[in-house]
Amino acid sequence: MSAMTAVSAANARSSALKPRQNTDASSAVAEKPGGQGGAVAFGQNGRAKGEITAAHNNAVDRRPEAGAAPQHERSAARAAASAASARDEGGRQTAGHRPPMAAYPESGLRSFGFVRPLAWVALLLTIVLSIVVAFYLGNTASRVLMRKNQDFASLLADNLNNQIYRRFTLPTVSIFGNVSLRNPAQFKQLDQIIRSIIQDLQVQDLRIFSHDHTIAYSLNTSELGSREYASLSVQAATTSNGPIFDIDAKIPRWQSFFMFSLEPETFIMRTSYPLRFENRSSASGGGPTLGVLEFQQDITKDMGNAARFQQLVLAATLLGSGMLMAVLLLMVRRAERALAARVNEQQRLIHELHQHEKLAGMGRVVASIAHEIRNPLGIISSSAELLLKRSASSDALTGKILQAIYDEARRLSRTVSDFLDYARPRAPMQDEVDAAAVLDQALAFLTPEFADRDIGVVRAGILDSPACVLGDKDLLYRAFYNIMGNAIQAMGSSGTLTITLGRMEGEAPQITMEFQDSGPGFPKEAMDQLLVPFFTTKDDGTGLGLPIVNTIITSHGGTLTLANSPDGGAVARVALPAAPVPPRL
Repeated sequence: MSAMTAVSAANARSSALKPRQNTDASSAVAEKPGGQGGAVAFGQNGRAKGEITAAHNNAVDRRPEAGAAPQHERSAARAAASAASARDEGGRQTAGHRPPMAAYPESGLRSFGFVRPLAWVALLLTIVLSIVVAFYLGNTASRVLMRKNQDFASLLADNLNNQIYRRFTLPTVSIFGNVSLRNPAQFKQLDQIIRSIIQDLQVQDLRIFSHDHTIAYSLNTSELGSREYASLSVQAATTSNGPIFDIDAKIPRWQSFFMFSLEPETFIMRTSYPLRFENRSSASGGGPTLGVLEFQQDITKDMGNAARFQQLVLAATLLGSGMLMAVLLLMVRRAERALAARVNEQQRLIHELHQHEKLAGMGRVVASIAHEIRNPLGIISSSAELLLKRSASSDALTGKILQAIYDEARRLSRTVSDFLDYARPRAPMQDEVDAAAVLDQALAFLTPEFADRDIGVVRAGILDSPACVLGDKDLLYRAFYNIMGNAIQAMGSSGTLTITLGRMEGEAPQITMEFQDSGPGFPKEAMDQLLVPFFTTKDDGTGLGLPIVNTIITSHGGTLTLANSPDGGAVARVALPAAPVPPRL
């Protein structure tokens, strides 16, 4: 009761103090490092009663001002809620609040989607044009080969006409008076002349028709005297001045394009030629007609070559078109993949931006609330410490309750301080700082705790020369302190902490520090989340210790690497840019 009376008396005397002085007193209590500085100060000097009185005066005088705080908090909360309500559960904005950037990826995909159909249309057109070109070239080649065979047949017919006239007709008329192939001698002589001329010329079924279209001569003697072989071409050749050509085909011309081999005599060219007494090259066109010469030639090989040429042209065209199509589709596919990856990355960044905006709005509200909570927590912690010391002789229950109030107030104060430090990081100063000296200072402060937990400290690396970096001494102190504090908590009651300080030379020299403890190490499944804010594997942790350390180190241009040692335990590696060495004079 005496303690409560003293507090009431202190409250009664607080009305004479000015609000600004009270605010400064409150800040002096609340802003000591870790939320513990106020308690340490009360235990070290004899002015504890006056300081706790001033702290309570601040709490009394700030009550009217605190009345405005809920309104401010409610306004900020409403603003954050309004910003968050414009987004769905996935963190993306609804249709009414969609940012303009979200339309670009989809339109980019739509605008690129016409390339694939266009490529297929181009391939189809190429195939059609290839078929047309192949048939055109094939038909041209067929006409050329046909013209060659017709020219050869014309020359052969002229030669036969001349040879028959000179070697058979003239001698026979001079000897026998007339030509009669029914005479075996005349037939034999004509047969010898014709066979000697057409030898090795692949001429088959050669016939000579008389004026009444009866077969007067044939290589096949069984056809002699027959009229059934006289075609319209034979009848037309009687009055013509030149040869008449006919094609006898077993299959249509277009079908040969789809066949790789043709049977002999598939295409036969039949030539009908009028036999005359005189050379038909004369201006009068020759003398009277003796009959009609008809012979056949197998042009299957030439027609097959023309078909193979068509196939080759079409295959080459299709192969080239297919290769171009494959290259085009490959380029389209790669472009689509690259565009899809870029779209996904852009959407991910937009999503993260929305999340960051939402978290930033919430963070501003919570930071404002945390700032208002921090001052009362300092008062509660200091008051509990003072009452705990004054009630040392009281009953044990009161002491336990006060100790619990004091411990929980300190823990909550540390949590609030960590949150504010992470939410409002301070820009580091650019002073030349000896990292080794800052490390020694942090070790000196933690020496009692090392001794209480039976933890040994091993120093290695640079021990006799400064390790200077450009940065903020206070922030680096806090980073080293948090790393070693985590190591102490991980090792528990006993262990060894090995600290190695080194220097990496190169274009950008660095000061390196490695903290290796003998604890259980980091959980393997949580390695990727160790630097994520509010992620913790401790029951009483806030999940802000390592993220704050990472923020401090990266703000100095350095890197923080967390790993597990092969020998066991956790390893935290810190690399900071070394301060430039001044040139020697």
